[in-house]
Amino acid sequence: MGVSFYQPWGNLAMPRLTRAVRILLVVTVAVFLLQFLGLLLWDEDFARILGLGPDMVRKGYVWQIVTYMFLHGGLWHLFMNMLMLYMLGAETERTIGTRRFLLLYFGSGILGGLGWLLLAGESGGICVGASGAVFGVVGACAALFPRQLITFWYFLPLTMTIRTFALVMGGIAFASLVMGAGGNIAHAAHLAGGVAGYLYGRRLGRMGYLGFYDERPGEFREFVRGTVAAVKRRFQANFGRVDGPPTREEVDRVLDKLAKGGWSELTKKDRDLLDRASKY
Repeated sequence: MGVSFYQPWGNLAMPRLTRAVRILLVVTVAVFLLQFLGLLLWDEDFARILGLGPDMVRKGYVWQIVTYMFLHGGLWHLFMNMLMLYMLGAETERTIGTRRFLLLYFGSGILGGLGWLLLAGESGGICVGASGAVFGVVGACAALFPRQLITFWYFLPLTMTIRTFALVMGGIAFASLVMGAGGNIAHAAHLAGGVAGYLYGRRLGRMGYLGFYDERPGEFREFVRGTVAAVKRRFQANFGRVDGPPTREEVDRVLDKLAKGGWSELTKKDRDLLDRASKY
């Protein structure tokens, strides 16, 4: 399976790696090789020490909330996580910066691990994999670039927006968690990491990173203000809290009051009436 983007990022079948993504790829693959060699040569399962287990965390192995992200349950598990990190992470890091990207990655991974401990940890087993962190990157992309097209090559090309892709992946994880499907796959970590990444992406959007609709940075703020104003007008109209345009007599009365005593003589009701009159 392959992935590529369309404009405005370009048709990137092979995106140029960024600093943080390159380091994460190298370290994660190196740890996986060490994990594999430990089992093959020394009969040592590093997942007991570095994987996320509720019993071990209670005993003080708090580092597991971070180290579990660098272990994986198999080659396919590693490949899929690193593929998504490679294809989505590089452009995300270029957009929001290395420091914010690392905060996104590790923050989503940590919250994903905590989500697994809360929702599924008592079922036993050990949680490993970067899926929570990678889902966080997917969630952030869904917030920052919702209309960006992404193409998957899996026998035949399948193109969808990143927002749609995130919703599909989140829906699969949620359904699998509810039904208890997927064996040892940590669906709770996927969901928690994805939600954390999406919320962080929304925060970055408010700070002006591309906006939520791939338009100018202030577009989302204007969208929110317009939506709030429309909802307020509808609410007030439904509950009879908005009068029609003020009559000529009402306006003349307030204007006379203004001419005689100045702006300070007007009550809040008078000012609201003038404001309403200016809209008609």
